[in-house]
Amino acid sequence: MNQEIWPVSTRPRSVATHQKVLKATAELLREVGFRGISVERISEYSGVSSATLYKHWPTKNAIVAEAFGLVTSESLQFPTTGDPLTNLVNSTVASLTFRSVQSGRVFFQLLAACSLEPQSAAYIDQFYLAPRREALKPLFARALASGQLAPGLNIEMAIDVVYGAAVFRLMRDADNVAVADIEETVRWSVRGLLAEQP
Repeated sequence: MNQEIWPVSTRPRSVATHQKVLKATAELLREVGFRGISVERISEYSGVSSATLYKHWPTKNAIVAEAFGLVTSESLQFPTTGDPLTNLVNSTVASLTFRSVQSGRVFFQLLAACSLEPQSAAYIDQFYLAPRREALKPLFARALASGQLAPGLNIEMAIDVVYGAAVFRLMRDADNVAVADIEETVRWSVRGLLAEQP
């Protein structure tokens, strides 16, 4: 993803407007979901004109990606003590579902929408995907150091394997999938990364 994030003016009024829109968008996500959001609805809910919105973001999906990414990043906390493998599985499930199936659907819907918009792809990468990867890397490293994962495991690829399977599960049946389904998918994916038992 080589697209860039649109720069935001550092003037207090501009920063305040930016944050106001993000807060309104996060609230709309909780109330109406991803499919119920439009630029017009964000404008009406936030009290910020559509013209101003487009000075801050290139598309609706870019606004939603930044808002959703920031909200989930602020709320998710990954454990640093206890069994490394259990922490890894639980944290991966939490990062995919944000504690609810609805948020898991938002993630998938947003990912699918941004994949068709190069300008928006940079936003979901910077505000959602990249922070998740950075947060999960230490968990994979701890599980690897504990001997629970296969020696020489490439952590970047391992994250792709685990995330990829779960996202495909969401894509295949987003309206009926449960958190338990995502957890089972993650557990089966992680099982393929385990160190061989003597």
